[in-house]
Amino acid sequence: MTPYAAAGFALVLIGMYATITRTNLLQIIIGLEIMARGVSLVFVLGGFQTGTMAAAQSVVVTVILIEAVTVAIALSLVVASYHHNKSLSIAALRRLKG
Repeated sequence: MTPYAAAGFALVLIGMYATITRTNLLQIIIGLEIMARGVSLVFVLGGFQTGTMAAAQSVVVTVILIEAVTVAIALSLVVASYHHNKSLSIAALRRLKG
């Protein structure tokens, strides 16, 4: 295992840990982004090792663009949730269950 693969897997695990253990919506979004960066790193590494670097890079750039839009939408939902609940905690969102 190369150091880049280890770093990618470490980023995925750190992102999973942050997503599972945090209760703040912004920290959860940051955890998801860390996890996505780890997956992108492993994907580019796989493209490098198989000789299809151009294809791997183009897919990763596309994924980054899609994630930017997704994060913008998620952050707008966080802002709306904050205006409604005056809190960034997911416990406030759980109280909205019918």
